[in-house]
Amino acid sequence: MKVYKINKTGVQGMTRRDVLRLGAGVAAGAAVGPFVMRVARAGEAFSWQRFKGSKIFMMFTKNPWANTMESLLPEFEKLTGIKVEFSDLPELQARQKLTVEFTAGSGGIDAWYASMHVEKRRFWKSGWFADLNKLLKDPTMTAPDYDWNDMAAGAKSIVTQSDGSISALPAFIDPWILFYRKDLFAQKGLKAPKTLAEMEEFAQKFHNPPGMYGFVARGLKNANAPAWDWVLFSMGGNFQTKDGKASLNTSEAVKAMDYYAGMLKRFAPPGVVNFNWSECSSSFMQGQVAIYFDGVNFASQFEDKEKSKIAGKVGYVVLPAGPGGHYSPIFGNAVAVSSQVKNPGPGYFFAQWATMKERAVKELVAGVGSARMSVWNDKEVKAKPSMPADWYGAYQDSLKVGRLGLPEIVGVTEYRDTIGVAIQKAIEGAKSADVLNEAQKEFQEILDKTEK
Repeated sequence: MKVYKINKTGVQGMTRRDVLRLGAGVAAGAAVGPFVMRVARAGEAFSWQRFKGSKIFMMFTKNPWANTMESLLPEFEKLTGIKVEFSDLPELQARQKLTVEFTAGSGGIDAWYASMHVEKRRFWKSGWFADLNKLLKDPTMTAPDYDWNDMAAGAKSIVTQSDGSISALPAFIDPWILFYRKDLFAQKGLKAPKTLAEMEEFAQKFHNPPGMYGFVARGLKNANAPAWDWVLFSMGGNFQTKDGKASLNTSEAVKAMDYYAGMLKRFAPPGVVNFNWSECSSSFMQGQVAIYFDGVNFASQFEDKEKSKIAGKVGYVVLPAGPGGHYSPIFGNAVAVSSQVKNPGPGYFFAQWATMKERAVKELVAGVGSARMSVWNDKEVKAKPSMPADWYGAYQDSLKVGRLGLPEIVGVTEYRDTIGVAIQKAIEGAKSADVLNEAQKEFQEILDKTEK
């Protein structure tokens, strides 16, 4: 057992950062006597109280999963004795702050909500992920009921790097699905579209501005990339060739751009080039749009009667098929631990607590996805679903046709910016072939620079 002696000048053998991380309660007690910090011994059993008195900073990104998790934080603090401070920022701002903090090496972030489809290769190459392999295998650090093997194979793959290191613990796999106004469809005797051609046809039928717009999806640069990528797959294209070269100016890509930009140009609300998921969701919730597609976890807000005008009126199905195949873009979200903190233990405790079965059940009940296989058949999920049955069906059906919605490359943000600008230009009237030729050149330069 290691003992730190405290005198008037501080704690011998510890930095000011260490003292602060032990928590306000410990600091107050230090004024009246010595503090003993326990170090686990070989063979010692797991204890959630191992880091009692510690304090961590968690970086959340605004989304339904974060909302659910933040509401459960008192449970974690009571279980572990670890105090959680956190911030909750919009996606782009959160990612910028993470990059600034990690580049500076401040060590101020213990754990964070990681969008692995964006951060996986970039953050790994920068050395910002703590490798969780050893912690997962350590019985004194990982709860005996954590059950790593309950994680879906795809979820494990998304958090595992090419060198075998595990960069984060999976929170949920986010497939994209189709949201549609089932009440309006029923009035016209229509069922959910099964093909891209049908989706275009139905959007036209419902389009009656300014009261009703036929379709909405992301138009904002960067955010629009995964939405367009799905159409690209459905047309038979891909963002890269098998040998890793850029593949953005093929005939399939041109068809995808014509379709996606054309749908937004003809059937979306004004100003759609500035729409991220939040603006799209808002217009749909306000009853202004007939058809919308995005991440499955955004659907929970549609059923909130206090916020949504369309609660109980939304249908959920797997995305339509295209001439090139039937796909749902999927994205991996996880809780990562920083490699820059001196003691990753408290942050890791939060990561594993946040991704255990108990939280996965509560998230699924609340209409947020899961990375675990067992929770779909959990009694509580079946007994207390907050979402309609077709939402759960659409989720599972989408996983069967799931395909990574963004390239797993270091420069994924640059890719999103590049194709995002092309999409905006096409929405505003530029020719698809022209914007894609420009994007092809820029994307290849990004690959040449970052994938050596």
